[in-house]
Amino acid sequence: MAPLSSSSESTSEARDRLRLILSRLYRLEHFDLFFTPSLHVARVLLSQLFLRQEQARNQTRYASHYPVTELNVLPAIPLMAGNITLVPHIDVPQGMVRSLSDCQQRGVTDASESFASMLHHRLINEAQLFVTRLDRHAELGNELVLVALRTQDFSTLVRSELRLFEHGLTLGTAIQNTLKRLDEDDWRSYNTAIIALTSPVMLNSSHQPGLPFASFILPASLLATLKSSEELVIWPNHESLQINANVRGGGKKGINVTHDVSKQLQNLFAAGHKSEKGVTLNRQAGI
Repeated sequence: MAPLSSSSESTSEARDRLRLILSRLYRLEHFDLFFTPSLHVARVLLSQLFLRQEQARNQTRYASHYPVTELNVLPAIPLMAGNITLVPHIDVPQGMVRSLSDCQQRGVTDASESFASMLHHRLINEAQLFVTRLDRHAELGNELVLVALRTQDFSTLVRSELRLFEHGLTLGTAIQNTLKRLDEDDWRSYNTAIIALTSPVMLNSSHQPGLPFASFILPASLLATLKSSEELVIWPNHESLQINANVRGGGKKGINVTHDVSKQLQNLFAAGHKSEKGVTLNRQAGI
């Protein structure tokens, strides 16, 4: 890991250092990286950016100030009343993975549930633009959201304007806290857990195999007997139960924890389908 920053390191230098580390760890060399404090702020910034670009592209006088190529290298991001939509790469309550082409046709990909998981490679190979929280599978705290633009798909003008927006944001101690987390001995870059429940003994799973969580459709009466935790998530409106798995590793190989989840399900619904414990699937895996 990179050493902790010195007290003389400027905010700008710390941001650039964090960009370099994340680029190396998560194979983001072909992306320009930006930081915001929340998904909401990321959505607002991107909405303003693409609205301004769309307005500028529609003004013929703009061409006399900027090369035509600066206007053409801009993917068509759908705008509704000047706002973009963040489209989750993974529909968590349904346990389904959306295609990245579908996400990009509908808005900007929210990769919070796939970034730093075993779906990460698909994400970085196919996505043009995505935003992601860093607290989910990367376990880097909840203070930063990463915005990633594939460099070849966006003009220098677009990327420079977004960089100016980023420098105007107040991120407090978020950058330094993230750098400190990266330097901790117990931290690992990926959640390598995968679950492939095809025909569990007790329940029919509704998630796609290979995700780091499992979903089950359950009657509302049964869901009401369960207690949510970090590993056990109740979706009352969807009548769905979600079990999360977390195995830290370097991202090169997925760890199948299907057997562990099956055993946890049996324990969860034992003794009259009542449990106060949730599911714990935290194991350490070497890089």
